[in-house]
Amino acid sequence: MEARAIKRYIPSSPKKMRIVADLIRNKSVQDGLQILRFTKKHASEEVFKTLKSAYDNLLAALDVGKLDMDKVMIKSVSVDGGPTLKRIRPAPQGRAYRIRKRSAHLSIVVEYEEEEKKEPKEQVTKEVTPKKKVKTAERKPKKVKEEIIEEEIQSEVPEEEVKEEEKKEEKVKEKKETKRKTTLKKERTKEDKTPDEKVKKKEEKPKKESKTKKNKEK
Repeated sequence: MEARAIKRYIPSSPKKMRIVADLIRNKSVQDGLQILRFTKKHASEEVFKTLKSAYDNLLAALDVGKLDMDKVMIKSVSVDGGPTLKRIRPAPQGRAYRIRKRSAHLSIVVEYEEEEKKEPKEQVTKEVTPKKKVKTAERKPKKVKEEIIEEEIQSEVPEEEVKEEEKKEEKVKEKKETKRKTTLKKERTKEDKTPDEKVKKKEEKPKKESKTKKNKEK
C-alpha cells in the first residue's frame, strides 16, 4: 500500500532542498523524522511536515488507527523546480541588480508492505494398518524358503550358464572321489603289513656267507 504527500511553492531553491531529501531516501519513516528533527538546514522543516502528512495519508487509506513507523518505508522523494520571482535591487551609479526568488515542489511517497499470513499446514494422518499375527502352523520352515529362492535364481539364470556350473561341480566331485580312493588304498596297505609278517620275511631271507668262509671250504 502506498500514500503520497505533495507540497508546492516552497520558498526555497530546489538545489538546497535536494541536499536534505538525500538524507532520508530509502529509510523508514521513524528514522527520517529523527534525522530531519536534528538537521540545521532551513528546508528540513518543510520536508518534515510533508513526510508526516504522507504517513497520515497512509493511515487514512488503510483505515487503521496506528502503524509502526519502522515498518513504513520512504519509497521516493522528488524535488522539482517551481516558478522564480524576478526582482531588482538598486545598485550604485544608477545601476540595478537582478534578484531571483526560486521556489520548489516536494513530493514524498510512503510504502507499507503487508505481511502475508501463513496458512497452517494441514497435518496428514496416516492410517496405520494392524499387523496380522501369523500362527505357528502357518509358518513355513526355512528350508522351504531356501528352495523357493534357489528355484527363482535358476529361472533367472540362462540354461548355458547352468550347464557350465553343473560340469564344474561334476569335475570337483570326481577329484574328491579319486582322493578318497587313494587314501583308502594307502590305509589298507598299512594295515596288511603287520610286524609279525615283517619278522617272517627277515627270517626267510638266507644269510649271505662271507667271502672268507667260502675260500676256506675250497
